[in-house]
Amino acid sequence: MNATRRAAPGTKRTAAGIVTAAACVLAAGCGTKAAANPGPAPIPAAPPLATSFTGSAGAGRAIVEMGGPAAQQDNFWELFVRPTGAARWRLATPAGVADNGGLDVAGTGGSLVTGFRPSQDLTFSPLATSGDGGTSWSPAGPVTPGLADAPDALASGPGGRFIALTSGGTAELGTGGGTTWTGLASAATLAATPAGKACGVGGLTAAAFGGSGVPMLAANCGRPGIAGIFADRGGTWQAAGPAVPGSVAGEEIDVVRLTVAGSGVVALLRAGSGADTSLMAAWPDGSGRAWTLSAPLRIGTAQLGATSFGPGKAAGVILNGGHGATLAGPGSAWRVLPALPAWAAALALGPGGTVDALAAHASTFTDWRLGPRGSGSGTSGSGTAGLRTAGWSLAQTIHVSIPYGSSG
Repeated sequence: MNATRRAAPGTKRTAAGIVTAAACVLAAGCGTKAAANPGPAPIPAAPPLATSFTGSAGAGRAIVEMGGPAAQQDNFWELFVRPTGAARWRLATPAGVADNGGLDVAGTGGSLVTGFRPSQDLTFSPLATSGDGGTSWSPAGPVTPGLADAPDALASGPGGRFIALTSGGTAELGTGGGTTWTGLASAATLAATPAGKACGVGGLTAAAFGGSGVPMLAANCGRPGIAGIFADRGGTWQAAGPAVPGSVAGEEIDVVRLTVAGSGVVALLRAGSGADTSLMAAWPDGSGRAWTLSAPLRIGTAQLGATSFGPGKAAGVILNGGHGATLAGPGSAWRVLPALPAWAAALALGPGGTVDALAAHASTFTDWRLGPRGSGSGTSGSGTAGLRTAGWSLAQTIHVSIPYGSSG
């Protein structure tokens, strides 16, 4: 996949489309509502595809949308990586495939797999694998039909196995590095199991490999108070999600993220709706059966713009209106960040609790670093050292070559 990347005609919701209304972030508990009657699972807002992940050794990756409006087919999703021990990011998007529809990236360390979501003429999802942290890529896959519209639609596991959630509502198990695919489950088959019936399974929302390589799936549930996470144990899908606290037991629970972080998985749950909406992170123990939940982060009507995970099972979110919050890990409280720099598209959570805000606007990618207690300090390799905004200092600027008009 070393050909020049050229976009196929396609559209994709922009960050501005996801993020539409101003809201304040308040780290507080969520109120309760009367339990709804069981019924078909609701269709929650799609989780944002803008994401980042940093491993315990400091290697990081981030996916952001750049270019112009999706409505004009000038949006391009880009992958940036920061190698272990490095302070600077570099562009690592696999070349040769249209990426207007969005990217999914899975893997740890130097072993990565990238999937391209369909966009109009591209009706399937090509995969690309890398064994050197994104320096070079080899073709793999494809996934047919294409990957679902979710940041965790692609998962990698031991033995060269993958799980892919497709736009057809199925979960496919890939072996041989993605050369062979077999059906793992579908929303319908999962809904027919005892665990699925208790949830009232709707669509599949995320996939991951848990401890010992156990396949895990997430789904939205039609019954309140249930986090729809399931594990394939002995060939049977069993309920594997956390029990939610009584304060949200009558609320709709959406599994926004289910992904690998460190030696285990981490989930991000959205509880309630409207003014009662809150977010909670959840971490299973070594057995995968007992979970620790964070305190709720009440977000009200704010919309998610990006999600991030980092060392020590840390989590972070960006909300509309330039708001962000981070969580250091189990047992910690949510920390509301200073107002984010303009065009902030994702947070990067580093070792020692460091936080960077990654901004993407048109063809410019910038890394803003949060200083101690919001003071901010940093340097830039592009002649803009010392540029600061509300506790953030500019650390790096990358100008990306965007092929405007190539989709038309």
